[in-house]
Amino acid sequence: MRFEHTVGKILDLAAAAVPTRPSVTLGDEMRTFAQSKRDAERMANALYGLGLRRGDRVMYWGPMSLREIDVFFATQKLGAVFVPFKDSLSQREAAAQIAYIRPALVVGDAVMGEKLSALEKSTRVRVATVNGSGPGLDLENAFARASESPPGIAVDDEDIHAIFLTSGSTGEPKGVMVSHRGSWHRSLAGATRTPACGGGGEVNMFPFFHWAGWNFLLVAWMHLRTIHLTAKADAPSLAAILDRWSPASLYAIPAVWERLLEHGKPYQTASMLYARTGTYRFEPTLIDRIKRKFPRADVTSSWGATELGTGSTIGEDDLRAKPYSVGLPTPGTELRIVDGELIGRSNQMMTGYFDLPDVTAETLVDGWYHTGDLVEMDEDGFISIVGRRREVIRSGAETIAPAEVEEALAGLEGVDEVSVVGLPDPVWGEVVCAAVVLRRGAAIPTVDAIRAHLSGRLAAHKCPRRVLAVDSLPRTPATGQIQRSLLRTTIIGRMSAEAR
Repeated sequence: MRFEHTVGKILDLAAAAVPTRPSVTLGDEMRTFAQSKRDAERMANALYGLGLRRGDRVMYWGPMSLREIDVFFATQKLGAVFVPFKDSLSQREAAAQIAYIRPALVVGDAVMGEKLSALEKSTRVRVATVNGSGPGLDLENAFARASESPPGIAVDDEDIHAIFLTSGSTGEPKGVMVSHRGSWHRSLAGATRTPACGGGGEVNMFPFFHWAGWNFLLVAWMHLRTIHLTAKADAPSLAAILDRWSPASLYAIPAVWERLLEHGKPYQTASMLYARTGTYRFEPTLIDRIKRKFPRADVTSSWGATELGTGSTIGEDDLRAKPYSVGLPTPGTELRIVDGELIGRSNQMMTGYFDLPDVTAETLVDGWYHTGDLVEMDEDGFISIVGRRREVIRSGAETIAPAEVEEALAGLEGVDEVSVVGLPDPVWGEVVCAAVVLRRGAAIPTVDAIRAHLSGRLAAHKCPRRVLAVDSLPRTPATGQIQRSLLRTTIIGRMSAEAR
């Protein structure tokens, strides 16, 4: 009999093994594994009653909530495809993603209110509301009336279970399709990196519009551990979780670790056994600061991509010996360097980009994912990322397209031309920088002025954190295209000279 490697099976196995153990917490809310399974199956029957079938795409729009987990696992039980998108998106950005995905249903949180109603009218997409009353179908009422029995839908582990939206170099959305089997192996790889870490569970700082948010939940549940969620990845919220639940593990990008370490109020640290992070640039001094605050914790870092899954990992001792390395390949992952670029393949990998066969063919070549990262490998096989072949900016866990930000900045008062690049940053990896050519007599715009200009047009994480005035933008002689790599190098050199 063939074993079923489906995402829904991860919840089923956990509920069978430890039904009364807490599966998830969020603020004052807590559920057991048995309750999570019951609510997922109830939601699956509710969605089935609304006409959802295997292969249908279901988009979710709203802040993190336990109801979103119900919707996610309901789609997994039905063989439908879950597509989360960011609640901070502007109306234009959300409409573009809906036009691209063409969902059978958009499930929105009631707090989205007018934005959800406007989206329903502008896109004519079918909408349902959870966590209260709102536009479209009343999914809460359907959930309350639905059966708690398993829906009994046959799901194949090669089926696409989710599409995670990311940005390409043009800013147009790209949907990364991941199969049930792919996410199973992503979860298994994560579970094997961290041994069973006690009853306190682990903290997930990632939002659910990001693949990592779901990956950490599935990793924890595969290991029968509680996942502690936070709606805000700020120091007070994380400190409150540490005090209330005494978790054994916390994953946070360096920027969030910085916030927690600088938190002025005391919080308990004795329960922490694993301090995990992930980025392509991890400052060695941060290890010492984490160890001073969490003396029992083992520090590890990992690197990955939505398309590839977790590609590499590195432990505390190696981080000290090889600063800025992203480590060695994870189990089941092959990494190679071709013409300076890192390529990889694994059983965690995406199946392709939704409805973008040409882009898929360019990115997946003979079964290898071309990352666009320029890397070096030392004599021990440890990889260090030294740059990017593509122009996208990687800030924290987000991918940002310069062209999209530049388009939104058009018409900025006092500015003739603008180009956007990513600058190295010890906390974020890269930060968005706007290089502006000013009109005669104009003052350089402030970051606050730029954010005000972009309000309602772009999500906050895409807004520039730095603004610099330049005399001109470097362009190619033949086509006149802006040479962002040269601009970036020039700006970095200028900043280094000014710092001396």
